[in-house]
Amino acid sequence: MWTYKTSVHWIEGKTGVLRSEHKPDVPVGTPSEFGGPKEGYWSPEDLVAASVGSCIMTSALFFIDRAGIELQSYESSANAVMEKTPSGLAITGVTVEVAVTLKKPEQEAALREAMNQAEKSCPVSALLKCPVELSVAVK
Repeated sequence: MWTYKTSVHWIEGKTGVLRSEHKPDVPVGTPSEFGGPKEGYWSPEDLVAASVGSCIMTSALFFIDRAGIELQSYESSANAVMEKTPSGLAITGVTVEVAVTLKKPEQEAALREAMNQAEKSCPVSALLKCPVELSVAVK
């Protein structure tokens, strides 16, 4: 079992600082569309998108390494959509778009299998009630 501990300390208005031991502080706040600061702060919704995107990347890197795939580059973007639902505001979907450049183009099939495994095994995606969609472009 592993435990990941964080804390949030309110600063002023609708902002605070997210902390975890031995890691840099992260300024957090209410999204600007709900009266939070316009720049310089990560909202919880930003952090959900970032958590899914980085979880898929780190899961993918595990399977890519295990398969002996040689990467030249890996870039991704993640978008979390929040909507009004009958039960209140909710994140209703997350999309992750990955662009990978391979050192050996013949490894594309193995890369796609590694990405499928990463999508299925990402623990952050698994905890969400909404669907997570992954698309992969290989160069």
